[in-house]
Amino acid sequence: MSTSPAVLSPNPNPNTNGWTIVDRSRRRNRSGSTSGDRRLSQPQPQTLTSDLPTLDPTPWTPMDPIIDFSRSASILRKIQSTIDRLEKSKFYKRFISRLNGSGIRDGLVKIRVSESGLSLLPIRLVAYGIGSIELYPAPQLQLALITLLRHQLGADVASAEVFDPVMSATECHVVEQLGFKVVTTNEHGCRKVGPETPTLFFMPHCEAVLYNSLLRTNWHPTNLRRMVVIGNSFREYVRYVSEAGNCVGSVIIEKVARCVLESTKFAREVEVELELGREETELGLFQAFHDTCWHFFDVNDDSDLFKVNC
Repeated sequence: MSTSPAVLSPNPNPNTNGWTIVDRSRRRNRSGSTSGDRRLSQPQPQTLTSDLPTLDPTPWTPMDPIIDFSRSASILRKIQSTIDRLEKSKFYKRFISRLNGSGIRDGLVKIRVSESGLSLLPIRLVAYGIGSIELYPAPQLQLALITLLRHQLGADVASAEVFDPVMSATECHVVEQLGFKVVTTNEHGCRKVGPETPTLFFMPHCEAVLYNSLLRTNWHPTNLRRMVVIGNSFREYVRYVSEAGNCVGSVIIEKVARCVLESTKFAREVEVELELGREETELGLFQAFHDTCWHFFDVNDDSDLFKVNC
């Protein structure tokens, strides 16, 4: 697995409440959101506290609130074309083959088993941090994949939601046309999973602090056993911290992503396979999905790991 800029570039300011858009030459970066090719800025000492703030959900509306129906139609055609190309790709065939294999299929069934053990609960899909589907190919591919995954799971899906604070009203309209609900609250990754709400979180290339917020909100075996995360390899964060020593980036990850690092002691990862070939180059698959893994949380109720204060 190659080194990912998302792994090496966590948000240097975990106290930021918004999701700030910065250089998006390859991908967008937002506080608590996604990655890109930016250098780590030198953090102020107070940003390296282990006492991360708990961010309450805040109402959200698009900064560009007017729906342009002409643009919406154009974006929708582009997304539909991306879906068609992705569905025909070798990458997607490998993705579906692995989805139908016992490792992932059994994991998805396991999070859905009711407390009585007599039925399977429907699963909820939540996509965080996809980005601008109008401007960038990687977000278009990511939206295409979650759309195809929703169709593949079919009647097992209870609901499908998308949130990214950079989306315009026009982009929100496109997402709704594809059958998703746009979340109107910025949850800052703090979506709690309950006994009756098994949830698959789709978060490719989100920042370490956003993964940590999600895990910290659900830092209990009962909750974690009800969720799956598709996102950056958590083990790559551990590898980076181990190899980087006391460099700025390593210190930041240890401070803002303690739950992510601790979760690797019980999380099971299944890699989303990529081949560095012509197809990946032509479709832009590497930029959209490199270092992406499924994460299943197989943990016992009596685990001492939950004494860790994340």
